[in-house]
Amino acid sequence: MNLRGLALKNLRRRPARTLLTILSVTVAVAVLFSLLMFNTGYQRALRQQLQQMGVHLMVVPIGCPYEAASLVLEGGRIDSYLDESAADRIAGLEGIAIAAPQLMQAVVRPEDGRTDIYLGIDETTLELKNWWRIEGTDSRPTAELLEEPDAVLLGYDAALIEKREQVGELLWVPEIETELKVSGILAPTGSQDDGFFYIPVRTAQSKFGLEGQLTAVQIRLTDPSLAPEIGDKLEAMFPSAQVIRMEELLGSMTALMGSAQALIFAIVLVVVVISAVGVLNTVLMSVFERTQEIGILRATGAGRGDVFTLIWTETLLMALAGGVGGLALAVVGAPLVEKGIRRFVPMVPAGSVLQFEPRTAVICVLVVLGIAVVAGAYPALRAATGRTIDALRTQ
Repeated sequence: MNLRGLALKNLRRRPARTLLTILSVTVAVAVLFSLLMFNTGYQRALRQQLQQMGVHLMVVPIGCPYEAASLVLEGGRIDSYLDESAADRIAGLEGIAIAAPQLMQAVVRPEDGRTDIYLGIDETTLELKNWWRIEGTDSRPTAELLEEPDAVLLGYDAALIEKREQVGELLWVPEIETELKVSGILAPTGSQDDGFFYIPVRTAQSKFGLEGQLTAVQIRLTDPSLAPEIGDKLEAMFPSAQVIRMEELLGSMTALMGSAQALIFAIVLVVVVISAVGVLNTVLMSVFERTQEIGILRATGAGRGDVFTLIWTETLLMALAGGVGGLALAVVGAPLVEKGIRRFVPMVPAGSVLQFEPRTAVICVLVVLGIAVVAGAYPALRAATGRTIDALRTQ
């Protein structure tokens, strides 16, 4: 008996019902596959972005970082600062590759509805940000761009806001009564770096009245695995400061997306359950409609195992067709799916984060097989265990 051919023939007898069932499995698998790709890609992109930052540790003034950020964005002043000698002391520690001093200050422009962030830096920050490039070239920014006290290196978005396109153009900042000269424009990075105005740290200290003060020292280690050990040393060296470890930041960002992920996974679970119920309903109805036909098969020599296998084969064919369709739909519709998920998941790294992995596809195939096993078991068992004489009497 050609069970596969008979199963295909039976499925074609009710094309609308079969197609709707396959469609439900397709949607469930597409959603599941897209979410798994997004979850894998998100974690990878997040770690890559933190690694690209080149920062393994940060030393900042004691206090809540979120409160400090709010003060800066609102144009307030942070009450506590680091002494600039901290950068030299940190740089002298064994295992420190770069210790980059920074001074961040805000210039509020209510008439324009914006706040400009000025970041005082020196050449060590340029070494730290080794992926920065000058707009229109493949060249990295060099220390010469910050040699003049009136120099300003514009982030890509900052240049667009100020409508500055050429090196050498002047930028008047009335709030600090200073005229700056554009020394370079950074190529877009897709990060917050694009929105800053970078000036020499000495200029920032002078113009904002913060001589000898810093808001942070960003640190790159010779070996990232040294972060716990050196972090403990820094906490002992600077009891009035706070040491931020990048793995803690990664953990916080991952936890932040946890609630959104839980919601999405719950939706996927509901979709999968509905899909399984749809398959169960289709196969069960098919069994009821073909009770007499199944009885004839039994009477002409088909065993219970043959009937069971026939019904389960029909279930498996529908599930597999939906699974293949779902994988194809997820791959084709990946950009739209990613755009939709970004609305619900916070702090998604720039660039595409949908990552295809064979393991993800295997998981989806196992889910499809699970749907077939669960949804096909009862109808197949019912068809196989029914009494032949009762089936033949059915009209």
